Amino acid sequence: MKRIAGTLFLGVGSLSAQSPGLLPELVVMAERRGTVRGAVPTLAEWQREEIAVSSPRTIDELLANEPSFSLYRRQTSLFGNPTSAGVSLRNTGATAASRTLVLLDGIPQNDPFGGWVYWARYEASNLESLRIVPSARAVVWGNQSPAGVVQMASRSPFEERGALRLGGGGQGTYGGAISNALANDGETLAVSVSAFAMHSDGFHALGHSQRGPIDRELDIDFHGADLKFAWRPVPGLTVEPTFSYYSEERGNGTPLARNESEALDFGLRVSSEAGPVSWQALAYHQRRAFSQVFSSVNNGRDAETLALDQFDVPGRGTGGAFTLLWEPAGPWSLTAGVDARRVTGETNEQVGVFRIREAGGEQTMAGIFAMAGYAPESGTTRVDASLRMDAWWLDDGRRIEDSLTDGRRLREDFQGDRDGIEPSAAVAVSRQLNHCVEADLSAGTSFRLPTLNELHRPFRVRNDIVEANADLDPERFFSLEAGLEWRPTETVRLRGSVFHHWIHDAIANVPVTDAGLIAELFGTIPAGGSGSQRQNVDEARVLGFQGEIEWQARETLAFRAAGIWTDTEFQKSSRQPLLEGKPFPQAPDLRLLGGVDWEPRNGLIFSAGYEYGASQFDDALARREIPSYTSARIGASWKVGKTLYQARIDNLFDEEIATGLGSGGLRTLAVPRSFWLSVEREF
Repeated sequence: MKRIAGTLFLGVGSLSAQSPGLLPELVVMAERRGTVRGAVPTLAEWQREEIAVSSPRTIDELLANEPSFSLYRRQTSLFGNPTSAGVSLRNTGATAASRTLVLLDGIPQNDPFGGWVYWARYEASNLESLRIVPSARAVVWGNQSPAGVVQMASRSPFEERGALRLGGGGQGTYGGAISNALANDGETLAVSVSAFAMHSDGFHALGHSQRGPIDRELDIDFHGADLKFAWRPVPGLTVEPTFSYYSEERGNGTPLARNESEALDFGLRVSSEAGPVSWQALAYHQRRAFSQVFSSVNNGRDAETLALDQFDVPGRGTGGAFTLLWEPAGPWSLTAGVDARRVTGETNEQVGVFRIREAGGEQTMAGIFAMAGYAPESGTTRVDASLRMDAWWLDDGRRIEDSLTDGRRLREDFQGDRDGIEPSAAVAVSRQLNHCVEADLSAGTSFRLPTLNELHRPFRVRNDIVEANADLDPERFFSLEAGLEWRPTETVRLRGSVFHHWIHDAIANVPVTDAGLIAELFGTIPAGGSGSQRQNVDEARVLGFQGEIEWQARETLAFRAAGIWTDTEFQKSSRQPLLEGKPFPQAPDLRLLGGVDWEPRNGLIFSAGYEYGASQFDDALARREIPSYTSARIGASWKVGKTLYQARIDNLFDEEIATGLGSGGLRTLAVPRSFWLSVEREF
């Protein structure tokens, strides 16, 4: 029945509170788990078999089966703009910037410039495990992790394997992937390689009644490859250099509105797993190239003009970490280490037909951390205490604008260098109250430094303009969570948790209503449009409850229902009092998931799922309401020998699911009904 719990793509999530047990030897250090004895509560967890059976087109499609996980908009990353593909667990983000750190084998995957994530670049067949760690247990990772951490762990290259996957379906979508891993007889040398590609004609993001002659489908092409070597010079010591490449091109609905991305990563991991003391050293370098064109479309939607051409937005990230795990005989363990990351980036853009702009800067972050774990042999109690100290520097901030007509310098701003110290701390306690009830309690504080994108890069969605702000301060989170799990029988599991985040200096896209500031920031705003600026909001909060029920009705039949309720609020805003009492944009107060899996015979699984999302607002002043939605899906998977066949239909009843509502009334939509067929062959 483990396969039944794995059909996540149809809304039946993994057994998120199960004990993870010992993870592969090369993963333990990357996870900074504090101790490998006992279970660390997670929001969700998937192992290799579950990931393989789910066969997601992009990894966020799998993660979305956990109700606490979402991208900024109701859109899979396959068709969404990459700048909105950051993660904000449990609605903790007031903007599209990620408040969640994403890791692959311990290396940050958030874009160095903008913090978003290219979810399509991770081939599911290469992953050993996938976990979502809640906020208070993510403190040891520091910046970008105040809401939690998504951990991806690769399969060992010493495990020989090969796989070929092909798939195709609705919206003219087709693609494939191939992977292979080889090791020598003594398992001292290994290499793994994979490559993938996908194309989709896409769909119209505007409904029939709002489209005009100029509107196009959201097409996409992407491809990538990964290469990893592994060397064991002596038993217990492993050296792993890695190389990764990814490229994508997207259409955003009109001939001019397009974006392109390119990513090139180099990494090196050295791990030692001998005796009670283990250690890991990481080093990496990441190079990103991004470009995007924003246009202004006339009321008849039969013509468009260039509004903003961000023709060159490079980003660079270089970093490293050293982690030491001491786990002697007895109940205690200790994880400690240091890490550092330096990122640089800028936006080079043409504003209309009159100006050219360069804006960017540099960030440096360095931290030291320790986490002590206590898990007595009785196994009834577990305590983890984390402490971290970070230093950060913002350098070389600038904004330079020149005239395209005569080359005259129009603006020259050089921001003063800034620096700061940010402490983070947390304590988490889990206790087995009796044979069927387990409770956990955690509290912590952490921070998020504004990204270079928030500090320096403006953007535009049709006639709605958002200006950057080089004076942003870090966000500070204070988090509290309590949970209870009850297993009344061997076939039933119930889990519930209540959480509260208090956020100081929350970064939001704050509407500008002062006429003088409008003239200073935007000059003029297009008719029917709006102007906002990224600003710190003094006080905000997120209060919520999350629950799930799992019932193994029979050996061949499983049911699951899960949901999350959140209440988000801007509590105090000295810069824009109109925000006070308003909910976060794109933050529904209720999301429900349900599903059933039936395995009538070994290897054959039928699944069905249902999803509901409450209404939400597209703007910070809660004036543009996006309606609630429902979506159903069905599917089947059939494994014959080493071949896995899959079929599914998403949005079965072709519901119109809105993802955004512009100030001019244009409503963007999520993917209509679509089907997907795939076959994967192991060799």
